[in-house]
Amino acid sequence: MSTLHALILANGSAPSRSLFVSTARRCDVFVCADGGANIAHRFHCTPDLIIGDLDSITPSTLNAFARVPVYLLSDQNSTDLEKALTWCIEDGIGRVTVLGATGGRLDHAVGNMSALAKFSRRADIRFVDDDGDLVAVGRERRLALPPGTTVSLLPLTRCAGITTRGLEWNLTNEVLELGRRESTSNVVRSRAASVRVKRGTLLLFVVRRG
Repeated sequence: MSTLHALILANGSAPSRSLFVSTARRCDVFVCADGGANIAHRFHCTPDLIIGDLDSITPSTLNAFARVPVYLLSDQNSTDLEKALTWCIEDGIGRVTVLGATGGRLDHAVGNMSALAKFSRRADIRFVDDDGDLVAVGRERRLALPPGTTVSLLPLTRCAGITTRGLEWNLTNEVLELGRRESTSNVVRSRAASVRVKRGTLLLFVVRRG
């Protein structure tokens, strides 16, 4: 997998300026998904690329970024974030950090979580906001987090055979399912903590420490 690292700025709730700047400094490529370009404009930061159906970007933003390459993709079978993720993966980028994927309209946020799960099979993708980080577990994820870190397990589908190690309240071959049982606000107790799941699509949310 390529070591190239891309930042995608989506059109959800804007991150703090400090989070945006610190993330952008670590990335090789900066892509705006449609209205995410409006946030970049407010932050006075020029993207390398703007992609989407362009129904959310303002004329003033387009004017300010007149020299930025724009990929107008009107395919209504994919969201602007999915278009941006597809471009990154097809361009050989192995790591993607997404800002602005949470908050905003609830239906968009839920759709973005689905995109995280789907595209994480093809690249290392992380949603980041000022509250924390969201990643797909896959079949196993080692946490490597400081003891005391708060984590939550969020099942997008029925998830069976979940086993955790190194948490305050561990699970052993158990089932999580939205509307029936989730696992929120657990606490890491060991630097060797891990999560395994046999079946289903499970997300891990890591709360940002102050």
